[in-house]
Amino acid sequence: MRNPVPARQQTGRVGQLLFVAQHAAQALAIERLEPLGLSPRAWGVLSTLTESGPLTQIELATTMSIDRTAMVYLIDELEAQTLVERVRSPQDRRAFLIHLTPGGRRAQRKAATALAGAADTLLTPLDAAERRHLVDLLAKVAAYWQQVSASQQNPGTSQIRSAPPSSKAPRGQRTAVSTPTPSVSAGAVPAAKRLTRR
Repeated sequence: MRNPVPARQQTGRVGQLLFVAQHAAQALAIERLEPLGLSPRAWGVLSTLTESGPLTQIELATTMSIDRTAMVYLIDELEAQTLVERVRSPQDRRAFLIHLTPGGRRAQRKAATALAGAADTLLTPLDAAERRHLVDLLAKVAAYWQQVSASQQNPGTSQIRSAPPSSKAPRGQRTAVSTPTPSVSAGAVPAAKRLTRR
């Protein structure tokens, strides 16, 4: 007779927990976006432009925490689908602003409809107050790391090295943030914020 599998203790490794949650969010998004010919990253670009208006490729890459080179390829793909277009910036003729096309706006609305309910599925174990609290905390973490990313891309600005004081764990509680884990896909936190805020 086989011994019963002992109950596993919940890990306290933040990176691993985020990775598992992000993997679930990614799977839900892919399931709903693939029929529309969009990837989660493409959805992230369309939604970011909907929320923020035209941005440069660098601004988009920083906002979504995506490598600049990867962002160029992603914009190329979206431009080939006539969902976005590059328009020279009136402030800097060397730079291009990424604009949504009318087709891009339609695609974003269709994708938003397709993703409706995905947040409820992902966050099934949480009540409404916990969901709002989770979104607020993730937004705080995302904003901090976007600030770090922007400061590292702008020479002459000081790099942020230490965590903000509010992130200190209560005495005796370990957070183990530095444990190496598989990296969360770029752009996942902003996408998760959009997915969970209704």
